Amino acid sequence: MSIKLTSEEILEKVRKAFAPFHVVAELQDYHRKLGFRVYGENDEIIGTYEGNLMEDLRNPANLKKLILETRADVQSSNRHLNAWSFES
Repeated sequence: MSIKLTSEEILEKVRKAFAPFHVVAELQDYHRKLGFRVYGENDEIIGTYEGNLMEDLRNPANLKKLILETRADVQSSNRHLNAWSFES
C-alpha cells in the first residue's frame, strides 16, 4: 500500500517549497482541487497555479513533480529560491 498525503501535508509542503517568497495555498472546488499563488518581494504575483486535483497530489511522487516543475517556472523568471527538500 502506498503512502497518501493529507490535505494539510500537501498545503504545508507547497507553502515551504517557494521560500523566501510568500505562498497562499488553498483547497478549491469543495476540496477537490489545489490552487496556490506565489508572491514576490513587493507583493507582486510571480505565478498562479490552479486546477491540480487533490486526489492526484495525495501521491507524494505527483506532488513532488508539481512542486519541482513550479519551482523551475519561478526560477525561469530570474527569481532565486532557497534550497528545498521534499522530505522536510
